[in-house]
Order: sequence, then C-alpha cells, then structure tokens
Amino acid sequence: MVPFFKDPEDVQNWLDQDAFVLWADAGIDTATGASWEALNHDGTPCKNLDRRIRVQARQAFCFSQSPAKVHHGLAERLFRNVMARGFEPATGHLAALWSPDLEIVSAPHDLYDLAFMLLACAALLEAGHDVGDDLRRLEESLARLKAKRGWVETADCRLPRRQNPHMHLFEASIALFKATGAPRFRVQAQECLGLFKDVFLQPSGVVSEYFDADWAPYSGAAQGVEPGHMAEWIYLLQHYESVTGLSSGVDLEQVWGKVLAGQNAIGLLRDQNAKGSSTSRMWPQTEFLKASIVVSNAGVSVPATAQPSQILERLAQNFLNSEIRGGWYDKRGEDGRLLSQNMPASSLYHLVLAVRAYVNFKS
Repeated sequence: MVPFFKDPEDVQNWLDQDAFVLWADAGIDTATGASWEALNHDGTPCKNLDRRIRVQARQAFCFSQSPAKVHHGLAERLFRNVMARGFEPATGHLAALWSPDLEIVSAPHDLYDLAFMLLACAALLEAGHDVGDDLRRLEESLARLKAKRGWVETADCRLPRRQNPHMHLFEASIALFKATGAPRFRVQAQECLGLFKDVFLQPSGVVSEYFDADWAPYSGAAQGVEPGHMAEWIYLLQHYESVTGLSSGVDLEQVWGKVLAGQNAIGLLRDQNAKGSSTSRMWPQTEFLKASIVVSNAGVSVPATAQPSQILERLAQNFLNSEIRGGWYDKRGEDGRLLSQNMPASSLYHLVLAVRAYVNFKS
C-alpha cells in the first residue's frame, strides 16, 4: 500500500505509528537485545547477517526521537549494549561488526562508527538519560584517532581518508554542543567545517569523497561524487548555523546546483553523479528532501521536480510502498525496477531526520 501523505501530520503519523512500531518490534532481536541489521520485505528478520555497530547506534538515536517513552528505554538499551559488548577487550578498539550472536568480527576503531555513537549519546543526553560517563569514554576513544588535521579513519590509519565520517562527526559535534553547551564540541564542529571548505568542497561546487593521508585527492582510485552526501551537507551546514548562531561561510546554492544534476529521468536522486550510474537508493531521496527544504527556506529557486512535496511523493511511491506497514524498499533502477532484497535498518535514521524537517517546513 502506497502511503498517502496529504499533510505533514500524515507523515509524522506514519513514522510514529508504523515505522517506530515495526522496528521496535520485528526489528529487535529479543535474544540479544540488539537491532537486526535488516528485515526481509515480508517483515521477517535477516537473521544470518552480521550486525554493524553503526546500525545499533543509529537505532538508539532514532528511538530517542520517538514520542513513545517506551522507545526511549529501548534507545538506551541499544546504546548500552554497544558500550558493554562493542569494545574489543585486548585493544579497547570499538567494533565495526558483530556476528549474528554478537561476537566481535572486526574492531578497527572506525571514525564513522564512533561518530554515530557520539550522535546517539547526544540524543540520549537531550532525552534526559545519564550517559555522562559514556560520553567521556567515547571522547577518549575519539582522541585516539586525532590527526594533525581532522581524524584518521581507523586505529591503523587505513586509506583512503573520507569526507563521510567527518561529515557525521560534524553532525555529532553539533548535536553534542546543542545538548551540553560545551564549547569544545563547537570547536570540534568548526574543525570539520574547515575541512569541508578547504578540502572536501571543490571550486566547481561538488564534494569529493576520498583523500590521501595528506588530504590530497586520493590517488588509489577514481574520485566518487555522491549527490546524496552533497544534499546531506546542505542540511547539516544550515543546522550548524541554527545551533551555533554562526555562519558556515558556504554558498549552499552552488552545492544545491550540483545536487540537482544528480536527478534521473523519473526525478530520483542517483547514487552517483557519474556516467553509467543507474541506481537510486532510498536514503539519498531523504537527504534530497532535507536539502530542498533548506534552500526553499533560504529563498533559493527550486525547480518543480525538486520541490519538497514532489520529492516526498516520489519517496512514498517508490520506496515507502512496502507490503509491511512502516517498512520500505531500498533500491530502484533507472527505470523504477526494484533491485533491493531487504530493508536495511540503517535507513530509519535518514527517515527520522527527513520527517522532522518536513513537519517543521514552512512552505
């Protein structure tokens, strides 16, 4: 059944009454207390998939945003499950993957995973949970990755360096500054912002993805350009300005133009701005929606096909028309064909923020 969103209240109700309910029930493994990595399209869990730590953190963040207080307790349990079982005893490194029975598969101490644990921690602080000791432990963990500029990817300094973990650390730093008012988090956000302006953002307006150890463009492979990430930066830069009261100093309209170049023939945002790219996952559509709201509120000209209402309609028709209430499809081809085999739990994070932005949008 295709969700029919006639107004923002319908979108909020879908999230609160369908999505949160599905993922707090079928989405949780009662034997371990952890989130499943994904559900099949019929709503049954994908029990044989390894579980990413970042997914556990994302789900903790999401459930802390639910209006149902019982979900706040679930958020804290998911977070504390990682704090208790997600660090490798011998090294103190944060795991990236658990096996289906929650044995640590790999523990590279990944910046991306730490960023989402910090984001979850900020959300729990805002919701009134006592996670101060956990925050101190996570900050100490992050400090182990500090480089001369920015942060290394993992404890073993693997390459390439990426903009994406720094983008999410920027997000987490803003959230921690909002939750605590501590200046160190604003400073941390500003370091990430400096990297965006000086390194990630190119003169053309595109955002590059991969870099060598010295922040030169990565020489080991072709440089990727993801319109979904560019849209995500537009939203986060505006969020930074709203929370800190400071200007980002970024021309969002220029970046927005490069995002628009990523639309395919049916209006969906492609996964890659590259010749031959023919797939569209759901999450870039949620970031497209958020970016459209930001630029619309800023008075930037928005084409009809990129209006927030139109993006939401395509999101609903192509991805939220699941056979399971509160579920979704993850990927479609250029012609609209369904390509995904399951619904990743990680997508709830994107949907929670997109719904919040849409509900608060003043058209």
